[in-house]
Amino acid sequence: MTTIQDAITEANEGLMAKFRSGDIAAIGDFYTKDGQVMPPNSDSVTGRAEVRTFWQSLRDSGIQEIRLNEGDVEGYDDLAAEVSTFELVGKDGKTVDRGKYIVLWKKENGDWKLYRDIFNSNLPLSTS
Repeated sequence: MTTIQDAITEANEGLMAKFRSGDIAAIGDFYTKDGQVMPPNSDSVTGRAEVRTFWQSLRDSGIQEIRLNEGDVEGYDDLAAEVSTFELVGKDGKTVDRGKYIVLWKKENGDWKLYRDIFNSNLPLSTS
């Protein structure tokens, strides 16, 4: 029997692999149909099409890899909460950003999907 933790670990690994390979279209499928990404310094985006556009813009900015370092996961029936950290890696293999995130996961059609995804940087704001 797959635990919530195992399912979320598998989904996170899949998302990282799809981003690394450049298969951004597939990333939208990791989100619920009304999934939402709430990035720092930007408006929220809602729905798979907008989520794909967000991830594509991240890729277009030069980010080549996302490293999700899974932390705490707690499940509540058809919802789960994940509190973890991330690194964004550029073309040169160097860390461009690192920070923390909270994801609310929701079970949709039997699969755990990202429902609400919010993150922020640990690095100071650039004043230039």
